[in-house]
Amino acid sequence: MNNTVQNVPHIYKNAVSIEKYVIMPNHIHMIIIIRGNEDGRAMRAPTISNIINQMKGNVTKQIGYSIWQKLFHDRIIRNQQEYEKIYEYIETNPSKWQEDKYYI
Repeated sequence: MNNTVQNVPHIYKNAVSIEKYVIMPNHIHMIIIIRGNEDGRAMRAPTISNIINQMKGNVTKQIGYSIWQKLFHDRIIRNQQEYEKIYEYIETNPSKWQEDKYYI
């Protein structure tokens, strides 16, 4: 899975970067940056749906079956304060796994 996440910027050259991510036992958190060109539009116009579907498809192909739920939750980060809060959440989420309702 790490390779799949780390490969995203290579698939969407100069258009997408993964700023931060953590793979949890039953979900993934990521900060995905979609860059625009000079006039603010995305260069190849990848969408979050394109990126997530490509990742899910890649992992499914590697293991031979799907492990994914149908949907995903996304959020637009609107300012530096939100970015820092979400970055910190991703950073500390593994240490809180035992508090998760799905923890076994």
